[in-house]
Amino acid sequence: MEEEKKKPVRVWVDGCFDMVHFGHANFLRIAKSMGDYLVVGVHTDEDITLHKGPPVFDQEERYKMVRGIKWVDEVVPGAPYVTCIETLDKYNCDFCVHGDDITMTAEGVDTYHLVKAAGRYK
Repeated sequence: MEEEKKKPVRVWVDGCFDMVHFGHANFLRIAKSMGDYLVVGVHTDEDITLHKGPPVFDQEERYKMVRGIKWVDEVVPGAPYVTCIETLDKYNCDFCVHGDDITMTAEGVDTYHLVKAAGRYK
């Protein structure tokens, strides 16, 4: 009987990643250690401006910066600002990871409330 192959664990992370620094890289290192494949969604300039204020680096620069981090396996440009189950499913991700800093929309809504409610947040 052949040994059953274990499905690789796919981890979703998203963010602005403006002015990337050690904290961002360390977070991505830790997120990668929680699975086998790390998918990183990067928000658009329009979404960041609406919810946080204008970014320093434009989205194309931010996509390139994130692609350059060795723990990142895939970058998803234009990731939605509010993380939803449909996004995790579209990229076959088992769960979403975020730090202990709460991210809110301009209206004050936790951007991870949907994945938290579904039990797919770490």
